[in-house]
Amino acid sequence: MSYNEAETRYWLIDPVLRDKGYDDAGKLKLETPAPVEAIGHKGRRRPGGGRTDYLLCVQTPDATKPLPVGVLEAKKEEADPLQGMQQAKAYAECSRFHVQYVFATNGHRYGEFDKTTGLQTGPHVFKEHFPTHTALTQRYLNDTGIDLHKPEAALLFTADSKAYPKSRYYQDAAIRAVFEKILHCERAQKPCRVLLALATGAGKTVIAANLLWRLQQAQRLTKPALFLCDRDELRTQGYNKLKAAFGDSARIVETASGQNAAKNARVHIATYQTLGLDDEESGASSFLTDHYPPDAFSVIIIDECHRSAWGRWSEVLLRNPNAVQIGLTATPRQLRESKQQTADDAAITANNLKYFGEPVYEYTLIQAQEDGYLAACEIVKRQASIDNISYTKQQILDLKPTDLRTGKPICETDLKKDLYTAKDFDDEIFIELRTPAMCADLFEQLCRHGGPEQKVIIFCTRDIHADRVVQQMNNLYSRWCKQHGKTPKDLYAFKCTNKGGRDLIQPMRGSGERAFIACTVDLLATGVDIERLNAVVFFRYLESSILFYQMVGRGTRIDEDTQKYKFWLYDYTGVTDLFGTDFITANSSGKKQKPGGDDEDDEDDGGDDGDGGQGNQPSVAEIRGQYVSVTPQGRYILTRRDGRDVQIPSDEYRREILQRVVSEAHDLNQFRQLWIEAKKRRQLIDHLLGDHYSPEVLRELEDMQDFDYYDIFAHHGYRAQALKQPQRGEAYIDSNQAWFDAMPSDSAIVLRGFGQQFALGGTEALETPTLWDVPDIQQAGGLEALKKLGKPVKVILQAKGRLFGV
Repeated sequence: MSYNEAETRYWLIDPVLRDKGYDDAGKLKLETPAPVEAIGHKGRRRPGGGRTDYLLCVQTPDATKPLPVGVLEAKKEEADPLQGMQQAKAYAECSRFHVQYVFATNGHRYGEFDKTTGLQTGPHVFKEHFPTHTALTQRYLNDTGIDLHKPEAALLFTADSKAYPKSRYYQDAAIRAVFEKILHCERAQKPCRVLLALATGAGKTVIAANLLWRLQQAQRLTKPALFLCDRDELRTQGYNKLKAAFGDSARIVETASGQNAAKNARVHIATYQTLGLDDEESGASSFLTDHYPPDAFSVIIIDECHRSAWGRWSEVLLRNPNAVQIGLTATPRQLRESKQQTADDAAITANNLKYFGEPVYEYTLIQAQEDGYLAACEIVKRQASIDNISYTKQQILDLKPTDLRTGKPICETDLKKDLYTAKDFDDEIFIELRTPAMCADLFEQLCRHGGPEQKVIIFCTRDIHADRVVQQMNNLYSRWCKQHGKTPKDLYAFKCTNKGGRDLIQPMRGSGERAFIACTVDLLATGVDIERLNAVVFFRYLESSILFYQMVGRGTRIDEDTQKYKFWLYDYTGVTDLFGTDFITANSSGKKQKPGGDDEDDEDDGGDDGDGGQGNQPSVAEIRGQYVSVTPQGRYILTRRDGRDVQIPSDEYRREILQRVVSEAHDLNQFRQLWIEAKKRRQLIDHLLGDHYSPEVLRELEDMQDFDYYDIFAHHGYRAQALKQPQRGEAYIDSNQAWFDAMPSDSAIVLRGFGQQFALGGTEALETPTLWDVPDIQQAGGLEALKKLGKPVKVILQAKGRLFGV
């Protein structure tokens, strides 16, 4: 009997690696959590473990930490070592782990991919030809040009802070990628600008803390470091993470007794506002110029760099040209360059890729879901019927609109456009029944998918829209509580914008008894972590893919305490079409920058009514008498294809997974023969999971929770009648009475037990060792009783054939 993957690692791979010079430090065991799946209301972790591979490392005598340069994928003994080693995947694996080499072995033979040459070779004899630790070290030197024995290379071997000793593999990979870029820039004598692009929720602030710690350990912080962001929430988050590593040597930049409170700190944490750089029109001195001379910093880390550091704020970069400048973002921004671009624009550009260069490391939402670090996503699209209608100015006037605030009639001069579409609804035009209809539909969806008392963010068009959504959601909840005899919980729905509600973020984050539905504009788009958030809802239209991804990122965090491994994305405005689009915005030259740091086409951050609450507010026309219904637009699975995030319609996902099954078994008889052999069945499931198709998701889409996978595939793939597990178990027993009567009674008891166990646990129940511990089966003699009929393996196969042939 051949070894499984774990046994192959222990008996065949580990001894060879030890002989090749890879001690415990030279082969770091890489383990990730099990992947997450969009199953049920809160999702789940897939049964079993995550990926388990080796990071092959090189080590120097004085290093405190080994340096990963390759990844070795362990396969079970009977597997083909070249399977899954195609070039595109190998490149992706090199990037994911930030290594030069990818190997795969079954303990006997191995294949390899070299990122430098782009060549795949093998299979080779593992024991004889696999490179030794010394040989791999030399290859890394030859391929990267980095001499690991020179003093400057010590940077690559520094260890993480004790505050974060168990960093995730991609966080370490991101830091190593930054350090390699620093070394290359130093060697080329060029300014060092580095971009990291990691999905929201991947822990960019922890990366920043460990990165700065390791720079300090390598004696690279000869001057202070600056952690720079554009809002208080991000500053607080940064301070908490950095303080854990640096203690009192990490301080917030602010005035204390007329001095800079961070003056003697190793790490300074600031917003642009506290540096005095938030006034575009001011030419006066700032906190920055008063307290920091030019070239005051060794390193500047710019958090959410797609938003920050441009306009007058760029002064902090211009005054520190020799600092290592590192941008962190989930959405690196590009610009459609203006033909009127000035020299100053070219020097400091909001185009992240042009300023920093291509990201040295990227980690996407889909990768994080596959690794089990971020929550899965199910998309539910809905649409208000009236959103397909456009209104001319005259049509609106004919409907006798009134001002939403005052109730006074609206006249022609109050309407600024000739044509109003759905993108203007809840902004310049309010349809009386639209918001109530959308809220009622959303409340119904929440009740259907987990109940109304879930943590939800609803992104609204503006403040007055958020007020009305709060009112509707609270009324719906009160009626629901009355109908179900429940006592309403406090602050069910609340507004959270620049006009109030920030104080409720903490109870929303931590309490299961209050603050459930946050209605915002985009105050909660970035910088707020709410791990237990169950749903993100879009009642507003968006054109900015940057803002969209940041908003979606609010739901991606996993919460182990509440077993939340999935979030729902309810899309009422078609915004999910922005998945997979490039982060490109119009050039910012000549535009007035808004308080949040975004340009005008990136949406305002304040969510106010258009004038900050001062002066005469523009009229908002409300029209009545328009019928509104909400209709489904489909359910979707979020996945990644051809390097882009895509939403696959559930029907397409269903069709693709079934086609994958049918390609391996062309008719029902072939499928049944495949299914009854445990080895072939598990290979089929492994192939599906390896191609990012989950049978459990198919079960969920088809609402067939009481059916075994066999019946789901047989019914939808081969048009066979589907029987629920209890039905199939009973039918097997009833239809095979003559067979049972013709065999010894103890053998019959064991084989009837197969049907009873299938009824309880499906196919898996027939392939687990605990089957033989079932009292009736054990008392009848188990395998010994089956030997009376022949070889137990053949008898079991025959019984399965009869079971699945019903």
